[in-house]
Amino acid sequence: MARLSTYIVLIIFIMSVSFGEVAAQTNGSIHGTISDANTGQGIEFVQVKLVELSVGSISDENGSFEINDIPDGNYTLEFSMLGFMTERINDYKVDAAQSQPLTIQLRPEQYKLNEITVSATKISKTIKDIGSPVYVIGSKELEQIEGRNIEESLATIPGVFTENRFNGGSNVVSFRGIGIHTHVTRGILVLVDGVPLNETSGRVDFEGVDMENAKRIEVIKGPVSSLYGPNGITGVINIIEKVPQSGIHGGFNAYYGSYDMRKLSGNVNGGNENFKYLVKSNYIYSGGYQDRQVYDSKSVGIKLSNEFKNHGKLGFTADYITAYTEYAGPLDSTQYYERSTIATSKFTGSDKDILRLNLNYRQKIGQHSDLFSSFYYRKRHYEGHYRDSQFGIDNVGTLGGEIRWKSSFSLLSRLNTISVGASADQESGTEELYVRDEDTGEIGDLVDDGRSAYMLGGIYIQDEFFIVPKLALTLGVRFDLVQYSWDDNFNTGEENTSDNGSVTSTSPKFGLVFHPTDNLTLFGNISKGFNPPQISQLYIGSSYSGHPNPDLEPEYLINYEVGTRGNINAVIDYQFSLFRMDFKDQIVADGDPPTYENMGDTRHSGLEASVKYNATKSLSGHLSYSFLHTEFITDPEYKGNTLRKTPSNQLNASIQYRFNFGLIASVDYVFMDDYYMDNEEVNVYEGHSLFNAKLLYKFWKCYVGFRVNNILDRNYATWAYASSVYDYRTRTSSWSKSYYPGLPRNFTLSMGINF
Repeated sequence: MARLSTYIVLIIFIMSVSFGEVAAQTNGSIHGTISDANTGQGIEFVQVKLVELSVGSISDENGSFEINDIPDGNYTLEFSMLGFMTERINDYKVDAAQSQPLTIQLRPEQYKLNEITVSATKISKTIKDIGSPVYVIGSKELEQIEGRNIEESLATIPGVFTENRFNGGSNVVSFRGIGIHTHVTRGILVLVDGVPLNETSGRVDFEGVDMENAKRIEVIKGPVSSLYGPNGITGVINIIEKVPQSGIHGGFNAYYGSYDMRKLSGNVNGGNENFKYLVKSNYIYSGGYQDRQVYDSKSVGIKLSNEFKNHGKLGFTADYITAYTEYAGPLDSTQYYERSTIATSKFTGSDKDILRLNLNYRQKIGQHSDLFSSFYYRKRHYEGHYRDSQFGIDNVGTLGGEIRWKSSFSLLSRLNTISVGASADQESGTEELYVRDEDTGEIGDLVDDGRSAYMLGGIYIQDEFFIVPKLALTLGVRFDLVQYSWDDNFNTGEENTSDNGSVTSTSPKFGLVFHPTDNLTLFGNISKGFNPPQISQLYIGSSYSGHPNPDLEPEYLINYEVGTRGNINAVIDYQFSLFRMDFKDQIVADGDPPTYENMGDTRHSGLEASVKYNATKSLSGHLSYSFLHTEFITDPEYKGNTLRKTPSNQLNASIQYRFNFGLIASVDYVFMDDYYMDNEEVNVYEGHSLFNAKLLYKFWKCYVGFRVNNILDRNYATWAYASSVYDYRTRTSSWSKSYYPGLPRNFTLSMGINF
């Protein structure tokens, strides 16, 4: 408590000092509106910067911006935004006695990487000012990807490993070979418009993430625990949804494809200058490649916002999702290589109901400060299991929120931005597990029953200071307290597993960014992250992936990274980074039967590269590559071995041509290197190469698309795993291999209209 009190006192002191300094300034101001030169609509997220002072602002959804407290003088104004040509006004005079509104029009063009504005850092700023690898998938790329799930949308980002086991919306995503030891995404913070989807345990359900209404996706690699806490140990994915426009607008999209894949989506949005609304709905169905491989999801959502004159902006979102899935089960080696469609499971599957609510409020304070608060509630109901022999019922409810204060001011005649915040989550869950007859599917006796509870709270402070105009230093630290408990309502006496525990951690970050020119950035950082063990790993276990271990310690990770990004002749955008991630006490399910264990120290090191080539306005291409080396460092059994399911090389390449009459043609290539299916380095998945192609024709406000996936009809696996099985009768062990096959050659036809 003494340590926590010290943090609170420090935060209050810094807030009061910087707020007082900011409030005391009384100088000139600049305000205006930025619009698209072609459509006349206001442009959101435009970076407005006074070059000489290194201060600026970000335009709102109407294209409006304002910069206050500017000393009298002449300045260079710069306006930059993804997809638009940068505009500059030289020798602009600022006079405290008067302030004339500016009207700026930006012309669309191929974007420059360094000019993209990113909000996943909690402070909206351009990529060139961020000291970590940053990848942005813009609206044009999302339009061409036309992904119905997060896996397809992240395909162009290096160092991303995805497992689409059920050819639906239940995907597992990992960065740099971390987080692959569970059957859910964990260790990556997933945000929608800055609001986390992760449960307190770190689990992420991608169901209901509306890629149809996504405006762009931001991905930051490396630990973000200094800002977000334990759930961001390997990075953050921030999905930015489209902002409702004034008037009445909307869209309708329909898809049909192989294996009875169907998708319908639509939205209506509008409003006036202050109040805006968006109502949306999605339906996804897929029959799948194997028998009993069904995914059926429906979702509805609403987004409301109201801007109060001089009293900030209030926003509210609500989403409800239902998802029914039948799991066909994995194939053995013979079935996989014969491309069998057999279902190896009879009754596996799940029913999910998910509710997500969020209320947020933003208010400017003084001249260069703002206050942001967010409160959210999530509820998940789950019935089903991954094994025919069991049936479970889970309920999880999460209530949480965050409050954040940010201020920019001059320190030693240099721009300084400080952010201070606190967040808290309270989560409770119930779990019931029953036996199920493997022949009839009849639900039998209760074999496990309990209640779990998490409490996670943290406070953080981050300061970004320009040492010189082109060199920025970032220092941040966050203190987290995690408390958890498990009440075993089934077992009694010595067999009762009820227990509780707590974890505290301090997560610091140090980063440097240097951009000697507008087209070149050098960056580096050292950051720390941590993950507390899940209650399921500690006390419950999973017959699918591992038995419990109450002695588990938290996972800790230190990331070292250097890199560069920039633009060459307004034609090539590039980003390269070298990283080393030292993992301490990584949790892995291992042994026979598999049990969750701290496997000592592991190391993940490698290189990631991304290049975009805009040869002409019509011809463009993309290449992303990652090299990854993983190694057990201290575990006596596996020392020197490679971690399972960590391919050394991954590559994604695409080429696109835009015809003058509205047709867009593209071809992309995906390469996955071979990897070990077990930690013993015995069984190998041979990897795969895939080609896909798409035609998209746009006319008026309509479009028609046709896509072919896996053109060469390759046999490949989206998930491959091997485990050692011990036969007590023969006293011998043998390997059991499991594969989830990817889709053979398949087709998708799409069409839609936006108004």
